[in-house]
Amino acid sequence: MTPAGLHPGLRSPLQQCETTREELLSLVRGLTRKDWNLRRSSEEWSIGLLVDHLIRAEVGTSKMAARLIRGDFAGLERPAAARLYDSTLAVYPYGRFPAPSGLLPQPLAMEEALGKLEVVHHRFIDELLRFHGNDPDDLASEDQDTGWWFTLAGWVRLQALHEDHHIAQIRALLAIQ
Repeated sequence: MTPAGLHPGLRSPLQQCETTREELLSLVRGLTRKDWNLRRSSEEWSIGLLVDHLIRAEVGTSKMAARLIRGDFAGLERPAAARLYDSTLAVYPYGRFPAPSGLLPQPLAMEEALGKLEVVHHRFIDELLRFHGNDPDDLASEDQDTGWWFTLAGWVRLQALHEDHHIAQIRALLAIQ
């Protein structure tokens, strides 16, 4: 459900996040502890680790949204050759990009992870509700790990597409049981 007071330019990207989050929750609610720890190999992440990674990613996206809205990047100019992803972002751009160190997951109990998913998502929405500018595609910042640039709406779309990317991995893990 898109909250009242959300800027119209953020409604569609946030709705995409909400839909994706519901899909994630429907997959992980009710998993057994065995399922939660399911992984293909010792080198790959379990479902629980994937969920913790998604929690960490949303915390990062929420912080980026807060910094954009606060104006922390107002003086920066995007280099002409830098990629820019905005409200039209439709495909997850990273593929199997290695997770940055701050997004490397730690084991979490399923109940703790489900609680954190809810808390960080509410924080993300609260940050987005603070945007009162003209266009969420007018604010942009660089992804320090790639040099690519995302607008505020692009970061929100990226959050949803990132979750979709890992939902596919969770589905694949559940299919091998």
